[in-house]
Amino acid sequence: MTVDSAAFFASMDVDEFMAFAETRPHGEDWELIEGVAVMKAPATYAHRRLAFNLCGLLNAASDARHVDLFAYVNVAVRNHGVRNFQAQPDVAVVPGLASYDLYSERFQLAAEVLSPSNTRVEIDLKLRRYREAPDNLYAVVIDPREFMVEIYSKSRKWEPVVLKRPDDAIDMPEFGLRCTVADLYRGTPLVPR
Repeated sequence: MTVDSAAFFASMDVDEFMAFAETRPHGEDWELIEGVAVMKAPATYAHRRLAFNLCGLLNAASDARHVDLFAYVNVAVRNHGVRNFQAQPDVAVVPGLASYDLYSERFQLAAEVLSPSNTRVEIDLKLRRYREAPDNLYAVVIDPREFMVEIYSKSRKWEPVVLKRPDDAIDMPEFGLRCTVADLYRGTPLVPR
């Protein structure tokens, strides 16, 4: 995703964005970031594997605790009352039964797996909105090319914890999740098996 891309339109609200997104070809993924419609870059297999691994770990932890949460890949999230933001994080945890909605304002985790086209400014804009969401408990950033997981949690006043070793613990007690960074990277070039 790049804000500098020629493929964007500034000053959209979520309704205009949804109308615009309906006109785009199948397979294009778009986000609305601060009023700018931005097409997401295609994800590598390692990128996708990290997203699916995180979903699997979160869903297994929720199931073990009989908690009514589900981790989804590539679903849209919004912040209540914010008209210029609709992101599509790589992973979002949403409570309750699956609905027919196209987005959720009640997400409890949003995770971004970095792509080569991401800039720190773009990620920071999204992190700010994720932290502002009233129901959200976690914002996570994962680098697919090196061991690096940034975890921002509401319980720690959104101060980041940066994990850079395979044996570092990922601990999200609200979801019952406790695993290692290596568990998250399993099946990628960094942890082939």
